Amino acid sequence: MTIQERVDALLKKMTLKEKIGQLNQAGTTMTCTLPGFEPDMDTWVSEMLQGKITKAELDRRVAMCEENLREDEIRDGLLGSYVNLYDDEKIARGTDIARKESRLGIPVFVGVDVIHGYRTMFPTPLALSCSWDLDAVRRETQVAKREAWVSGVNWTFGPMLDISRDARWGRIVESPGEDPFLAGEIGRVQVEEFQREEEDGCRLMATAKHFLAYGAASGGQDYNTVDMSERQIYETYLPPFRAAVDAGVGAVMSAFHDLNGVPCTMNRWLLTDVLRKELGFDGFVVSDAEAVKQCVVHGTARDEREAAKESLLAGGDMDMSSLDYIQYLEDLVQSGEISEEEIDRAAGRVLAKKFEFGLFDRPWTYDPERIRKTVLSEENRAAALDVGKRCAVLLKNDGVLPIGDSVRKILIVGALADDRQALMGPWSFTGRADDQITIVEGMRRYAPEGVEITYCRGFGVDEDRSGFEEAYKAAKEADLVIAVAGEEAYMSGEAASRADLHLTGCQEEFLLGIAGRSVPTVVVLVNGRPLAIGALQEHTGIGAILESWHLGTEFGNAVAEILFGRYNPSGKLTVTFANEGGQEPMYYNHPNTGRPGNDFKFTSKYQDVPIKPLYPFGYGLSYTTFAYEKLTLEKTTLKMEDTLRCRVTVKNTGKREGEEIVQLYIRDLAASVVRPVRELKGFQKISLAPGEEKTVSFEVPVTRMGFYDQTCHYRVEPGTFRVFAGPDSTKGLEQDFEVI
Repeated sequence: MTIQERVDALLKKMTLKEKIGQLNQAGTTMTCTLPGFEPDMDTWVSEMLQGKITKAELDRRVAMCEENLREDEIRDGLLGSYVNLYDDEKIARGTDIARKESRLGIPVFVGVDVIHGYRTMFPTPLALSCSWDLDAVRRETQVAKREAWVSGVNWTFGPMLDISRDARWGRIVESPGEDPFLAGEIGRVQVEEFQREEEDGCRLMATAKHFLAYGAASGGQDYNTVDMSERQIYETYLPPFRAAVDAGVGAVMSAFHDLNGVPCTMNRWLLTDVLRKELGFDGFVVSDAEAVKQCVVHGTARDEREAAKESLLAGGDMDMSSLDYIQYLEDLVQSGEISEEEIDRAAGRVLAKKFEFGLFDRPWTYDPERIRKTVLSEENRAAALDVGKRCAVLLKNDGVLPIGDSVRKILIVGALADDRQALMGPWSFTGRADDQITIVEGMRRYAPEGVEITYCRGFGVDEDRSGFEEAYKAAKEADLVIAVAGEEAYMSGEAASRADLHLTGCQEEFLLGIAGRSVPTVVVLVNGRPLAIGALQEHTGIGAILESWHLGTEFGNAVAEILFGRYNPSGKLTVTFANEGGQEPMYYNHPNTGRPGNDFKFTSKYQDVPIKPLYPFGYGLSYTTFAYEKLTLEKTTLKMEDTLRCRVTVKNTGKREGEEIVQLYIRDLAASVVRPVRELKGFQKISLAPGEEKTVSFEVPVTRMGFYDQTCHYRVEPGTFRVFAGPDSTKGLEQDFEVI
């Protein structure tokens, strides 16, 4: 039988309630084991995200509670999917009840936010994108998939494909950056690897989220409204999702916000006309957490009953956490407001994916020994280290890095340098702080014999200056200071938008203070978003800045390998660093405007900051240097059915082996609508020995050089184009060609 035949046969056996149960996703409930003590998970998690309590304190409180697995609902067929159930023993219990004790034995999805690893944590998505290394992306995804699958998870809420141009938005840390093409390539690889079935059945269903344009939230404020033209939607925010759908993604998650006045959760144009009819998506749509009931708060539904109705009719197949579908859909069918065929359509989509991903035919079996051998294995940690060091971006280096033989005493300062929880980064619920390698640990592990590593706190992310003098005094005895600054884990991520992008508290004050004391200083940044660090870039006493983001479980070892020169940094930015938060959103592929910014007063710029960004998209330094030579085009006149074929020679002109990310951009010089100053169309990562040169080839079909016109139809117009090949979005060689 085909999957569709099996779905149809199963639907005929199901009651209306059981069908609706497949559309109901919920987490566990909590009851406290101590009399008179009421659990409040929402408040506790909020307090942790705000830094009021630690993850350890949250775990302590949770340990005093019992999780209710909704066993009776599973037995009655009223719950088709768990959300964020992390305990493998409890997963085993819940999934066994569904298969063995429910009337029809329909298995449940176990959906978890596997954002940057499962037990072995990898770099956060923004950090990972800075590797520009699709093999690294695939390896991270493979390890995360394997660890999650052996633990009982069969569905991940990722990849997150929101184009993010505004560093104020907290969830930029979860994104693949600001470029649609690069984001689409990363999303394609992650979908393919998550969903690739291995010999033992290991695979996860992937979810492309958040549909759509969540990264464009007004003012960079989480959950906020988005109002934009359809042209912008199609050109900037839709392409990564198109790539995910083309790769066969099983689920799509609709976003919290309203798009042009209609919440995405109940937006029929978005979920049906665009996603299904235009993109050809054949999986199911799940809402974000409690987003169905939030349509009432938006003001587009009178009550939760109407919200459930409109969300389902718009194309939303599964309700995450609101419990509105399970509460209201049966009555809506009985009243004739929704047909049972609509329920069958949605339930059929969910069941089809359960068949496709082997939940019926190859059910997961609980194997504690297999879990023990798999999660946090030496092999997985080695992969995390290798991927992690490829994601750090060297922003500044006046010659103090890599650390030379003359450096014998190193002082590490900054609370973040030795804070396991902070270094894990946001969305690390499946990891454990005890497994985290701190920067202090990594530096001590990799320090050459005879090099003394000293640590003092000195400063943190707050206003506490009590450690300044101790650190300044210790610096007098050091040959080099490594100052670790930035953000604690939950200062970025969901519900962590910031209006001020400067280093919080007294961090900048301390860094400028210690940098003025005649001791070479290296700043290592730990953060989830681009920060306004112009003062650090300009200060001559700060010899180097390493943007390390959050690099995962092996964080400290990755940083140490880079600082001691065991690895030559190769990461490049996938987001623009503005000079100040007031410039946001700032991004490389912007329109030129009729008066592009220059020294003349009446041009597009701010009066009080530089026109150019602090660091542009694609930027990143190395311990060696590269030269670009001889950009050649196979043909300079192309027809619509042709492909642009070009080559550029890159030479390592330094004294160390290094990796370079060669980037290819184009610009349509004259079109019927305004075009960006540059658009990324290709990239390759190459390794070169000192003195070695390589010729890098690119192919870009002319059909990929088009745009959406004023009527929102895709077209390629004849005319003059310019191609750029270089090390970032502002430099490189260029040449013109014609499309006829």
